[in-house]
Order: sequence, then structure tokens, then C-alpha cells
Amino acid sequence: MPKTLAYGSPATPLDAMQPTAIVLHGPTSGGKTTVAKALQATSSVPAFHIALDAFVTMSNRRDMRSDAERAEAYKLHCENLRSTLARIAQTEYDIILDLVLRDEAEFQACLKVLSKRPTYIIGVSAPLHVLEARERARQDRASGIAREQAADPVYKRRYDLMLDTSKTTPEAGAAAVRKLVSERSRLTPA
Repeated sequence: MPKTLAYGSPATPLDAMQPTAIVLHGPTSGGKTTVAKALQATSSVPAFHIALDAFVTMSNRRDMRSDAERAEAYKLHCENLRSTLARIAQTEYDIILDLVLRDEAEFQACLKVLSKRPTYIIGVSAPLHVLEARERARQDRASGIAREQAADPVYKRRYDLMLDTSKTTPEAGAAAVRKLVSERSRLTPA
């Protein structure tokens, strides 16, 4: 049985809880990483921010010579992500998972790895014009990806909480997530 840890900020202590997983899901340039960093900064326990992007940048898509190589690289990215998640899920650290996954099977595979801990799925996005402006401002994003991803029906799923990062700061978004976790933990028997 996992040891329970105190969770929350010293100013607003929450009941002791087991480590959680917070899944931030949404299109590129939605603000997931800045919300993840705000969550880490406000956590009273160590929290690992695990981003699919970290695994994707291990390879360069421009180096791939065929669709088969791109498919193999994608498979490796997802396997490495799940392997890392599985290892950290065995610890007492909180997990903040930052995903753009549109492949439902891969998304569900990640949730399965996290299934032994309370998991909250948070939608993170902004209106398309904001996503596109953020995309243009970033050197690491190709033009058009935000538009393609934002239109995907996978981001219309039911979330525990939806954050519009054009209307909230990362810190306010993190506070809303913390409030959700706190409220749900009080409803769940220990």
C-alpha cells in the first residue's frame, strides 16, 4: 500500500492523499507545458512533468526516409513514454503528464499505466487564433500543426476540467486543477 503524502500548498493544506496523476491533454500550443510548470511550482510534494514532446524530439522526423520509419519512430516514442510512466508510477511522486496524443489506443494505454493512482484528465486549449499566434511565435513548431490538431475530434472528449489558457494564467489554471483534486479526494474514501 502506498504511503500517503501531504498534498497542497502550506497556505491551503489539503488532506493527506496518495500520489496523483494529472493528464494535461490538448493541441499543440495550448499551454499544457506552462500549466504543468505552474503545477510543479505549487506542489508540496515532488512532481514529475512528463511530456510526450521529450520523447518525440529524440528523433528528427526530417531524417525519416519513409512512412514506415516514421511509424516505427512513433511506436518507439509511445513505448518509451509508457515505460517512463510505469517506472514513475511505482514511486510516491506525483505525475503531470503533458500529451497531444490523438491516437485513442495510445491515450488509453497511458491511462492504463496510471490506473493504480487517482488520475485527472484536464483539457488544455485556447481558441484557434490564439493557438496559431502561439505557434508562429515558437521556433520549434511548424505552421499549420495547431489548426490540424485543434480540429481533431479527440479533443472533444469529456474532461474532468477544461482550461482555456487564453482566459486564465498558468497559475490560475494550476489552482483550478489543485481545487479539483482536493474536492475529489474528499469524496473518495481512503
